[in-house]
Amino acid sequence: MKIRILGLMTAMLAVSSLFLTGCKDDPKPTKVYGTITIDNADVWETWQDSGVVEVTIFPAFSLDPMAGWGVVPDGALGTGIPGGTFAIGAPYNSQDPVVLTYEAGKTKFDYEIEVEPGTYSALAIGFRHDGVTNPSLKTATLGCYYGNENVVSHGIVIAPYFNYPAPSAITIKAEEQLELNFKADFGFVNVWYQ
Repeated sequence: MKIRILGLMTAMLAVSSLFLTGCKDDPKPTKVYGTITIDNADVWETWQDSGVVEVTIFPAFSLDPMAGWGVVPDGALGTGIPGGTFAIGAPYNSQDPVVLTYEAGKTKFDYEIEVEPGTYSALAIGFRHDGVTNPSLKTATLGCYYGNENVVSHGIVIAPYFNYPAPSAITIKAEEQLELNFKADFGFVNVWYQ
């Protein structure tokens, strides 16, 4: 009799654990999302057939191996090459960037990027020009997240040409939904590609 009761209790526990496991909430995706406000969005109309606008997030910064967005010392990329603050590696989501589509009169664009938990060196929006082959000049950074959603920063420091606030590093935990709003300026393409 004891064996039957124990067997019945074991079966009941197994069924209840299956039921409870099935009722657990599915894990939420870890992601960054938000709204990008674009100044001079009308300039995009004249460039829309020359490339794409991508929202990308960069891995943690490192000089060895080179990755991410950060402070690069003079000479790190070769003798006599000046350093600065800029991207030195491909974005984390370079294989699947968020591509925005031009819409006349639209100045606010929503984005969402699923990521692994961890630290990222920059979140930026850029115009990738189809006719430029030099990888260091191919993308004009229209803006980056740096903690001030009301003022544009291109995140680049290369003396004496550019001196913008650096992007903010972003740390995100598992299942966190992190809202990051920032501003961009499409007019920067006229400076970058002059």
